[in-house]
Amino acid sequence: MRWQAVVLAILLTFGLREAAGARQTQGASGAPAKSAAKPEKKAPVAQPSTKANEAPAADAAQTAAPDPDAELQLAVQQASGDNAALVRNLEAFLVKYPDSPRRTAIYRALAQSDMQAHDTKGALDYAEKVIAIQPEDSQTMYLAAMILEKMPDDASQAHGIDYDTRLIERVAKADPESRPQQMTLDDWQAGRKKFTTELYVLRGRMERHLRKNDDAVKDLTTAFHMHPTADAAMNLGEIAEQDKRTDEAIRQYAAAFMLAGDDPDTSAATENAMRLRMGNLWRFTHNSNAGLGDMLLAAFDQNKLEAKAEQPEAVVYNKGVSDPLQFSMRQVDGKGAMKLGDNRGKIVILNFWTTWCAYCRVMESQLGDVRSKFAGRDDVVTLAINADEDGSLAAPFLQEQQVAGTLLFADGLDQALHVESIPTIIVLDRGGKIAYRAQGYAPDGFAGAVSEAITKASAAAAQ
Repeated sequence: MRWQAVVLAILLTFGLREAAGARQTQGASGAPAKSAAKPEKKAPVAQPSTKANEAPAADAAQTAAPDPDAELQLAVQQASGDNAALVRNLEAFLVKYPDSPRRTAIYRALAQSDMQAHDTKGALDYAEKVIAIQPEDSQTMYLAAMILEKMPDDASQAHGIDYDTRLIERVAKADPESRPQQMTLDDWQAGRKKFTTELYVLRGRMERHLRKNDDAVKDLTTAFHMHPTADAAMNLGEIAEQDKRTDEAIRQYAAAFMLAGDDPDTSAATENAMRLRMGNLWRFTHNSNAGLGDMLLAAFDQNKLEAKAEQPEAVVYNKGVSDPLQFSMRQVDGKGAMKLGDNRGKIVILNFWTTWCAYCRVMESQLGDVRSKFAGRDDVVTLAINADEDGSLAAPFLQEQQVAGTLLFADGLDQALHVESIPTIIVLDRGGKIAYRAQGYAPDGFAGAVSEAITKASAAAAQ
């Protein structure tokens, strides 16, 4: 069970694994295991004295020093998956060993177990004991902040905001070189961004509780720009509705509804509630459902732009270039850039595709027929231009799907040639002028039309 994995991971981290390993050499009764080798024959041992001033062997065993590590592991094992039993066992251990060097780990385990048992008060108590001992324990501090948010009083919310703010500052200063060796820098940065987003949303919710809506809007908007989430959008929508800004509320509810559909952790009931809230407010304002679909698309586009607004400025390739033959485009395999002008004097087929385009596969098949017709001609080349916004998607996709031709990133060529839909196939003549364009999914007669365009362009003199 998940609770058990968490508890054991916490406890074993603090050295119980070694203690358990040492005890594996003992039998069930606690005596050392018998050796497989034949024991040496020894001389008879004299019987122990029974004088009053000498304790029998049994009494000596009873007065042996206790093994706290063994008792702690037994306390965990005897809980057998029962959170309440685990709490009782660990609390009893702490009564017996109040100064145990494992007490910080035990407090963590108790906080987790109380959370699983929905005892938020107990969980908070143990979480704060951990923080008192180890103020840099960010995981436990985050747990405490989440617990405090669930409490109804303003003092708890303010206390939670304090923890949350400390975490935001701490994460901002985190050194990427401190990440685990097996974690890539990209994964570490993505994880930090997601965690920071959650912290801003959490603080925004607590600020709402304290009726500090201006602060809440600032934090929730920051979170949404970092990583759009349904939670951030929903809270922004509720604030806008309270402030009678109906259009903004509808837009935020629409964003929340669409984002919830992409989140596997969002329940169908929650998604349906978002849909009803958005629809009810729209109908209240417009007296019908007319225009709701257009609003959803507009909200999607607007939120996409806003999410990009706070991002670091992306590298712009071929800035200011308009002549296709002046473009220099990166190769997908990372081997460097290729200048389109190197193909001057040739017929160039530009196949604009994306990883999400199902129709691209159909058009790729028809392009195969065209390439077969002109096979052997080195003056007819095919360039497969990936137009995904996130170029990192291309390489994994190409491991499963084949796209023929020299594989390049668009790097602005799609904008220069006004590619407005995917797939788009363009044929450039020998001088780099457009001789043919098929924009969108248009399979009927495609192979014949593009072949004819290539033939005509072949006959024309290079400019």
